[in-house]
Amino acid sequence: MTALELASDEMKLGGGAKFWVYISPQKNTAEVVQNWIVTFSQGKWKESITSKNPTKTIQTPNLSGEFNLIITKSDASNKLPITVNIPALSPSKNIIGCNSNCASMVGIIAHEDSSFCSVNARFWTTWNALC
Repeated sequence: MTALELASDEMKLGGGAKFWVYISPQKNTAEVVQNWIVTFSQGKWKESITSKNPTKTIQTPNLSGEFNLIITKSDASNKLPITVNIPALSPSKNIIGCNSNCASMVGIIAHEDSSFCSVNARFWTTWNALC
């Protein structure tokens, strides 16, 4: 689903910041990066989008500004599942901004450098992708 498809048919803006997750088609990301969770939070509010429902869109209750991000991936190939944080691609950080009449997104892409705790993915953010 592209940003234009979201903007034209499904994304109604206003009433709080909105977020979605984009899984890159590059580098076979959907096959390489499975069992992920993207958690957005600000103050007492917190909500997640997961690989079980990757097209979910979150709307905050009239919140805007900067939101904290935690992006994790579970490796179920081991007998004991290991959960690790997915690191950001520069210049992105574990914070995303969004006005109350806009939508922002987090993108996840497979990454060939798996030296960081065996994480084969990175993420990036776009602030106020649609307004």
